[in-house]
Amino acid sequence: MDVSVHAHSTLRAGDSNTGRVQCSPGGVARNVAENLLRLGLDARLLGVLGDDVFGQALWQFGAAIGLDMCACLTLPGQRTATYVCLHRADGDMDVAVNDMDIMDALTPALLQPQQALLRDAAVLVADCNLRPDVWQWLATEVAHPALFAEAVSVAKCTRLGDVLAQLHTLKANRLEAQALCGRAIASVQEACDAALALHRRGVGRVLISLGAQGVAWCDADGHCGHRAARAVPVVSATGAGDALMSGLVYGHLQGWPPQEALAWAMACAEITLASTAANAPALSVQAVQNYMQQTTP
Repeated sequence: MDVSVHAHSTLRAGDSNTGRVQCSPGGVARNVAENLLRLGLDARLLGVLGDDVFGQALWQFGAAIGLDMCACLTLPGQRTATYVCLHRADGDMDVAVNDMDIMDALTPALLQPQQALLRDAAVLVADCNLRPDVWQWLATEVAHPALFAEAVSVAKCTRLGDVLAQLHTLKANRLEAQALCGRAIASVQEACDAALALHRRGVGRVLISLGAQGVAWCDADGHCGHRAARAVPVVSATGAGDALMSGLVYGHLQGWPPQEALAWAMACAEITLASTAANAPALSVQAVQNYMQQTTP
């Protein structure tokens, strides 16, 4: 569950600030699944929820939007994973806190009955809230040829260290990429260099999101580049990265060249930046097509 806090004015540390607080379904993998549904794909969610109010709400919301959660498990006595994010008045994140202890209960043994489901998927998207041994299990036992990884955070992205060579696509932001490749990224060129370094460690395709500076990338052949972002008003940055990942998955499933898929993915992210929700209600294939036709890259 995402708890999003948006300040109305400049934040004052140590004081009570006016703003807007809202709860909404969240989580990287869940957000990606909802976006893929909105793009007309058959997306299914595998995860764990607590037997609390947040868990019940997530089940109800999934049913309301038609998200297949049959592979999800409710764990007695556990708290549903929760993410609290404080946004400044300009829409950018100031600080966030996550309570993901329940993810420690998602083990390879718990996932074993779902191995056939995972292997049969056209694409498998996983985030770094998963334990290192789960990543190892996915890489060796499931061994999916289209395994997409979302880095999630600086603290958790290093869980990918032993499975980088098994990743079809890795998406990370600037800070996460720094942690993974062990080098500073202060410019677009350094981001491209970092993407190439991660590719040389075995990752098939690498995308490093740079916020307003766009995306640095490296494709499966080791070719690198940069795509600038459109200038868009930012209502909330929450979920934009998940929309980017969703667009990449969509483009892959259409068989598009990397640059075409990236253009589509960035349009998904930019539509989401203009929404108060982590999953933009307006997101659809038609909406992305219209947006790309009406805006200048």
